[in-house]
Amino acid sequence: MSDEVGIVIGEARPDRIEFVAKYPVRVGDYVVVDTEDGPIVYMVEGFRNISELLQNETDYQTADEVRRASSKNPRDRVRIGIARALGLVNELLEGRRIYPTLPPEPGASVKPAGDDLLKSIYGSEGKRWVGVGYLLRRPEVRVSINLNMVASRHLAILAATGKGKSNLLALLAKKVSERHGTMVIFDYHGEYDQLRIPGIKITIPKINPRYLDAEELADLVGVRRDAERQRGLLQQVYTQEVREAEDFWGAIIGRLQAIAVDDNNFDFQTRIRAVSVTEIINRALTVWGKVFDPSARSPLDVIVNNRVNVLDISELTEYQSQIIVDRYLEEILQDRKNAVRGEGGAKFKSPVIVVIEEAHAFLPSERRTRCSEIIARIAREGRKFGVSLIIISQRPSKLDADTISQMGSFAISGLIHPKDQNFVREVTDDVSEELGTSLPSLNPGEMILAGQFIKVPALVKVDLVEEKLIGRDLDAVDLWEREYGSGSDYSTEELIKL
Repeated sequence: MSDEVGIVIGEARPDRIEFVAKYPVRVGDYVVVDTEDGPIVYMVEGFRNISELLQNETDYQTADEVRRASSKNPRDRVRIGIARALGLVNELLEGRRIYPTLPPEPGASVKPAGDDLLKSIYGSEGKRWVGVGYLLRRPEVRVSINLNMVASRHLAILAATGKGKSNLLALLAKKVSERHGTMVIFDYHGEYDQLRIPGIKITIPKINPRYLDAEELADLVGVRRDAERQRGLLQQVYTQEVREAEDFWGAIIGRLQAIAVDDNNFDFQTRIRAVSVTEIINRALTVWGKVFDPSARSPLDVIVNNRVNVLDISELTEYQSQIIVDRYLEEILQDRKNAVRGEGGAKFKSPVIVVIEEAHAFLPSERRTRCSEIIARIAREGRKFGVSLIIISQRPSKLDADTISQMGSFAISGLIHPKDQNFVREVTDDVSEELGTSLPSLNPGEMILAGQFIKVPALVKVDLVEEKLIGRDLDAVDLWEREYGSGSDYSTEELIKL
């Protein structure tokens, strides 16, 4: 370790110190302070640069005069750092995070943590550990995470649009694929169908409508939630005989068509309603027919073991997507229970990681959805059976807090809204108020990693996944130039007419 960077001041606590610094120290950098229990590593979570003379000036002329006076008085500049303890150095080097029993003494020397020490803490070896980036303030220090903790203790990726959520997921998918793991990604926006990594399988989910109740069937085919009479009519024709019919859709449509022409037993409005429901079903079969498969034995048939499976739900409505997520998660959890209990016929003999993109559409805070309960259940008990969640959202305050509090690890970046920042502080102890204020200033790919998948919290520059082709900003100017340079189909006269 090199020269002193500052001195501990004020009230020191075992987990937190303030120090006055000789020069600016960036948020996310590391310092070491000696205590009676041994040296402690701290991460700087806040920094203030104060001028006593310039604090209260309100006009330019006076401020300019005071500025000149301040520049000649080095004692006027006060630099205050706030740092949180990551643990005792000797314990961290053994892979344990232990806090001191006593805080440092006021006046204790604050020194920069050396790169070699940080490399020993963050750069673990072994097949369970995978590199994901480097420390934001120490680019020579690689950061590794424990993939076992991702596959067993759940992870929440909470970041603003454009801050690197999908890039981090693509990186995790790449690492899981390299370890021959099984991952299922519910791709809500079609971002991963061009992810070029080995062991990936892009597919369309399949769901057997015979196994749905009437309300789920109405959602599946696109009958509006407020169209109660249309839903009631669909429930009326959705009998056990229809469920068991060889031609499932033909049986439903046949019953609706029979109602549409039966003026003896049904009034005019009911007959018109039957025509409308028939049209809705026919349109649904045209648009989403590949998803509705009355012959499907199990939703799990489209998933391949030991692969990264991307289920493209980008063309489905929100309600349809919720039904898909609900059915697949129910099947995956039950299958893993069967495997753990030694019951025959289990498909997945090893753990499964499930990824839910745009999680606020499936797990909102203000209401229950078709899949809220199964997501919450996996968050509570999935660890016992080898089913883990990766929850991704840019508006964490809109998520169900009880479920997110079950997440063992977090990757956070770019959250601007105070509600989102407060939510993050409520669900994890690793993001303090001081560290939370730095979230809006993080650049794309810069994230706070905290929780069980990393030894100690860190500000990390996450590796860019070159194999991910969708999700980056388009270079519109370059694309316009290419299209124009390839030649136009219009003549000058035609362009004038246009």
